Formats: sequence, structure tokens, C-alpha cells
Amino acid sequence: MGKVNIMSEPKKVLIAGFTENKGGMESYVMNIYRNCDREKLQFDFVTFCDKEVAYSDEITSLGGRVFHIPRKKQSVKEHYGMMKKIFENTPYEAVYFQFNMKPLSLDLFRYAKKYGVKKRIIHSHNTTEPKMSVKDRIREKLADMKLDKYVNYRFACSYDAGKWMFGNRDYKVIPNCVNCDDFKYDTDRRNAKRRELGLENKYVIGTVGRLQPAKNPEYIIDIINECVKIDKECVLVHIGDGNLKDKINNKVEKLHLEDNVKMLGARTDISELMNAMDAFILPSLHEGFPIVLVEAQATGLRCYVADNITRDCNITGNVKYLPIDVTPEVWAETIAQDKDIERRDMSDIVRKKGYDIKTMAEEMEKFFLS
Repeated sequence: MGKVNIMSEPKKVLIAGFTENKGGMESYVMNIYRNCDREKLQFDFVTFCDKEVAYSDEITSLGGRVFHIPRKKQSVKEHYGMMKKIFENTPYEAVYFQFNMKPLSLDLFRYAKKYGVKKRIIHSHNTTEPKMSVKDRIREKLADMKLDKYVNYRFACSYDAGKWMFGNRDYKVIPNCVNCDDFKYDTDRRNAKRRELGLENKYVIGTVGRLQPAKNPEYIIDIINECVKIDKECVLVHIGDGNLKDKINNKVEKLHLEDNVKMLGARTDISELMNAMDAFILPSLHEGFPIVLVEAQATGLRCYVADNITRDCNITGNVKYLPIDVTPEVWAETIAQDKDIERRDMSDIVRKKGYDIKTMAEEMEKFFLS
């Protein structure tokens, strides 16, 4: 009788911390998920929000599952009951928490340890705390003190993000990587996208980020307003959606910038849009290690970013750091000075510096399966 080859089930990792927004943290995890060997390793996702998480359709198509755990304020019984059910039904190799809300992570890590999950990882993606009440700050502090009992691996997207979240505890920096092949600079892709968007003969400044206060979108419009005074053919391409959308659109109308601002909302063609740009700006109030900045550099864009963003982000030498407490004219004048610098593909430099997702996915796969 011939030998029967029985395929073993893939090992499982439980990812926590996804929200409904397609932000940098969500992109980081999905980049790993898309590039790992899913016959050996599968991801499930757990969320504490009521809405569908970002990439939920793609997660399902890749073989993953999404579990919704009610918060304790909704139902203490259902909160713990759902956690128990998840861990009883699936033996996970790791629980990998991507969010900075420590009270939420504490319960999950407690159950993970109780059910024998070997790797219990918390990953810092930020460098500053969100605004919270005194009560929530106390809860955060108490949870932080207890986490050491349950967490046995600490990752951070940058040294600054690790220092902020873990203090003097040991942690490992895991860079936010991109698919370098996708973000190669290509003149044919550039010209096609510029024709599609009516951007021929325009100087295109781009940005990617949710329309929320942390991304400083009003200041972005102020910068473009000053850029247009220098060059009337200057156009902003903004990629991203959010709760400040109406406010930003009103500001664009008030400044009569309708012909100079394209608000594209959420998009999936980021690499093509970055090829179409001439410069990239990111004047955020705070960031961890913005993955969009790695993508922009891979395409050879000149990048102008807030000086609160870690210097580790300057992978190619194409990043200029500017203060966000100066008048927007400073940003506009700095951008204008660099207009004649020749652009070239830098995806190979980004790859050689260790920011290619295919290599990172292999390393994370080995870590989870070891």
C-alpha cells in the first residue's frame, strides 16, 4: 500500500488590537500575514470594538477568523466567556497584541498564560499616549504594573516607541517593512496614474493618513495653501478618511483650494499614487514608525516630516525634519527649494537596510513556529 501523506493543520497565532481603521499597525500585520506560508501558519484576530475590523474580508479569504469580544462595560459575563471559548477551542502558539491600551491587553494575556500559550507578545506602535481621563490613566498604570506577570516578549516599531511603552524593560525593535517590489519607482505607472487623475504638468505633494487630529490635517491644508502661493500648479493628493473629513473639506472651500486639493479617501492603489507624487509630507503630532514613510522612500520621494518623528525613519537620506510649531510658509519654502532634485528608485536601498516585508515575514514565521 502506498504511503499516505496527511497534511498537518497550520499552527495558529492570535492577533489582537485591530480597529476598523486601515492604519499603519494594521498594514504591518497584514503585510506579514500575506507573505507568510499559510499552510504552516495561520492568523486569527480578536477585537474589542463593535465594528468590523480593517481588512476583515481579506482576513477571511486568507483563512483567518475574526472574534469580537464584548468589553466588560457591556457584559462582564460575555467578556470573559468569549475569551474562555476562544482559548478552549484553539491551541495558539502565540498571542500578539498590537495596541497600546494596556487594561484591554491584560485580560487577554492572563487567559493566554492560563491556557498555556507559549509566546505572549505586546508590540508598541506609538511614542505618545492618547488623551485620557485621570481615571483611565490610573487604570493604565495599574495594568502596566501587572503585565510583567503575563507578557514574555516585548516588541516595538522603533527605539522611541519601545522606550515610551516599556521604559527600562528589555524589548526588540521590529521595523515596519513594506513590499519593496510593489513600491519600485516606475515612470510608466507614474504617467498612467497622473493621466487618470488629471495631474499632468502638476507638482504633486502627497500624504497618507486618517483625517484625525493626530495626523494634523488642518496644518497640511495650510502648507498647501502656502505652496500654491509659490507655484499655482501645486496639487495636494490626500489619501485617507476620518471624522474630520467635513471640516477639512470646508477649509479647502474657504481657502478656494478646490482645484489644488484632491481628497481621495481610503485607497488600495497606494504604490501607484506614490509613483504619481513629487513630494511627500507628514506633519503629524505624533507617530511611532510610520509605514507610509518607508513606502514613500522606497519610491524615491523627497519626504518632509514633523521633527517629533524618530530619526530611525530616515532610511534613504531623503527625509527632512521640520518643526510643526512654525508657520506653514517654512514647510512650503523648504519643499520649493528641492523641486529640481532628480528622483530615482530607492527600493533596493530600503531592502538592503532590512525593511523588505518578505524577509521580515520569514523571520516572524520562524519565530512563531520555533
